[in-house]
Amino acid sequence: MRYLVVSDSHGHLDLLWSWLKTCHASWDAIIHAGDYYRDGQVLSQRLGLPMFGAQGNNDRDANAPWEMAWQDGTMRLGVIHGHQWDADHRLRGLAEWAKGRGCQVVVFGHSHVDGVFQREGRWLVNPGAIWRPRQGRPPSVMTLEVPKVTWRLHPLN
Repeated sequence: MRYLVVSDSHGHLDLLWSWLKTCHASWDAIIHAGDYYRDGQVLSQRLGLPMFGAQGNNDRDANAPWEMAWQDGTMRLGVIHGHQWDADHRLRGLAEWAKGRGCQVVVFGHSHVDGVFQREGRWLVNPGAIWRPRQGRPPSVMTLEVPKVTWRLHPLN
């Protein structure tokens, strides 16, 4: 299954819409890792794809989950924003969260910095940010494919 992975859009989907017009990739579902959870819902509706997502520290949606885990064939995935842990303990916290839910892959955001990490045999995937990425990185999203865990970072500019 191929996922379009998004985080920290903060209501600014214009760059993503522009990129989607030139992109020739296809996906089976969307993962939105918070900070404007409703942007994930908009993407889901416009692209006609299911969405897996979690709200972030800038969301205030009583109906949106703070975390989510699901089964995709033989692999279990999860999504959580990541603000629950400070920067020095985030990867360890995410790995423990994943272990507790039986997830092999966890998508997170919050840092506005893309990265893919392995901890305790689990993949921790951050697509970066659409709005105000940090550390000189461009706005970005990712494609994540499972069960063979492969990813591709897509700069939006």
